[in-house]
Amino acid sequence: MRDFTSISPSAKSLLLMKGLTDIPFMADAVKLIWGKGTLEALDRNAMNAGFLKRLFHFEIRYKSIDILLDKIKPKNIIELSSGYSFRGLNKVMNNPKITYIDTDLPEVIETKSSLTKSFIEQKQLDLKGHLHTLPLNVLDKQAFLDTVSKFPKGPVTIVNEGLLVYLNTEEKQQLCRNIHQILSERGGYWITGDIYIKKNFPIDTADDGFSDFLKAHNVEDNKFESFEQAEQFFKEQGFIIHKKAQRGLGQLSTIRYAGVARFTGIIAQAARIGKIRDTWALVPAK
Repeated sequence: MRDFTSISPSAKSLLLMKGLTDIPFMADAVKLIWGKGTLEALDRNAMNAGFLKRLFHFEIRYKSIDILLDKIKPKNIIELSSGYSFRGLNKVMNNPKITYIDTDLPEVIETKSSLTKSFIEQKQLDLKGHLHTLPLNVLDKQAFLDTVSKFPKGPVTIVNEGLLVYLNTEEKQQLCRNIHQILSERGGYWITGDIYIKKNFPIDTADDGFSDFLKAHNVEDNKFESFEQAEQFFKEQGFIIHKKAQRGLGQLSTIRYAGVARFTGIIAQAARIGKIRDTWALVPAK
């Protein structure tokens, strides 16, 4: 068994949160990386409001992408900077028509490959579709084109969550150029869960070091000024909005950790603040 101690603290914190959801394979990943009994031992009564908000946020973001994927029903899917998410493995389990390319930077994808192999062996999975787990720097145009060329003929759907907030404006523009070329040549969609706008209120903190991680990577500065500015940015890069995801609060599995009353209060507070993130399906403008 591979030693997973090299996984960064921020990634481990995010994994622990997602392990509390019903997102496929996340609880299994927590057992391998944090150890058996971790989720059971977590004192759920001690979860502060900041932790719960993050918990809801990441589950909503993940599932909002699945909502759009279910509407589009693509056969060729590439996920960019997927981290320790196993959407690809889940998608190819029972669908022989899907080819899924799961990508991230080399040091991440090496660990991801080991985890994926462990799940397949432990659960004796017989994958119907085709899953590739490959290293990719999304700003490297040629590497991106070479990776996409591994798909069968047909349109390509590009997916990402938790990527654009780590890129400055110039890097976002480069990514847009890469994606625009691919979709213009092959057809398809770009589903991004990273339509974040800057906050004008204090950030809730949870005692897990995650806030320090976000600050160190200039995440707040890398967000869009508004949804209108985000739409204008993508328009300037040659994209238009095909569809926006519904919020999907009814699909949240993590409500149980807050209780109905506490969850209702958190959602009411969020409504007063206003939406700070969205998931869009983009296509090249004609």
